[in-house]
Amino acid sequence: MAKEEEKEEVESVDMADENEPIYYKPKSLSLISTIGAWVSWILLLVFILVIIAQVLYIAGIAEQNSTTLVDFIKNDPSARSFVYTNLVLPLFTALGLFVLLQAAAIGLNALLEIDFNIREPKN
Repeated sequence: MAKEEEKEEVESVDMADENEPIYYKPKSLSLISTIGAWVSWILLLVFILVIIAQVLYIAGIAEQNSTTLVDFIKNDPSARSFVYTNLVLPLFTALGLFVLLQAAAIGLNALLEIDFNIREPKN
């Protein structure tokens, strides 16, 4: 009697496993997609805050030299180098990471949607 119950339990577990994807878990994949989208926005915000802080820093240096920010950047080669290394490169890095993480999140959601549509029984 006990062996028959175990056999029925094993068969019911096998039937449930047949409906689930083999190589991934949809809930985990959806969670990763959501986390990726949120992290992309947080990274973009942090990079923008860093860029604003750098602009305020270089504006303070220009003010100490009794000149405007634009004149300071035009006349001082080290200021141009500072702008490139501390403003332009982080901006492009932030935009690149943001686009990459958003694309990954959208791609994962699209793959999940395709998988759910394929597995959905047709009436």
